[in-house]
Amino acid sequence: MRKSIASNIEWKKWGQTDPLMGVATRTGRDKHGRNPWTPEEFYELGRSDWSDFFERWKRHGVDTTSSLEIGCGAGRFTAQIAKSFGAVFALDVSEGMIEYARRNIDANSVTFLLGDGIHIPLADVSTTAVFSAHVFQHFDSLSHTSAYFREVARVLVPGGTMIIHLPIHHWPAMPGLFTAVYRIRKRIGDIRAWAKRLLMRAGLSYHHFMRGLSYPIPYLL
Repeated sequence: MRKSIASNIEWKKWGQTDPLMGVATRTGRDKHGRNPWTPEEFYELGRSDWSDFFERWKRHGVDTTSSLEIGCGAGRFTAQIAKSFGAVFALDVSEGMIEYARRNIDANSVTFLLGDGIHIPLADVSTTAVFSAHVFQHFDSLSHTSAYFREVARVLVPGGTMIIHLPIHHWPAMPGLFTAVYRIRKRIGDIRAWAKRLLMRAGLSYHHFMRGLSYPIPYLL
């Protein structure tokens, strides 16, 4: 039996209420804000960011036959990935996000996939590249990330490549002390997230929120 991923609940809610703000979070740019996102501005942001990501990726070599995008959201990057790869598998946990992307992306090469938050619904060795940006930073734990990396290794063809955007940290001094402080802060965040998700499941007042996870460099190595 597959384990339910707790963080899916807020991303499904973002997809229902404000897909663009959920993907590109900026002060005042929610749909009721002073300067709400327009689809044109949203997708232009994706074009600009993708240009930077893809140029860096090409320096290290990338087979553009196909690409899996983990956490496609409303398609900010998907529209651009479709111009760079022969086939694109756009994966997300939010039905609302996927529906928004489908309505706004006109590319026959894109296949949208609804996921469960860890398992990738693709066959083994089925894609030449994997991309994800501004997604892994919202996971609850390193174990969640490790499970996803195992899935990435499973679906990539031999010699395939990935580009995964992650916030990282490294303590310059007193690593024991700073690690303890970080763990305490994360535990407080876990409790807050648990309480907010409990209210959401009960159908009570809902306030948009996102988790934040930083990755210690030794873990990645």
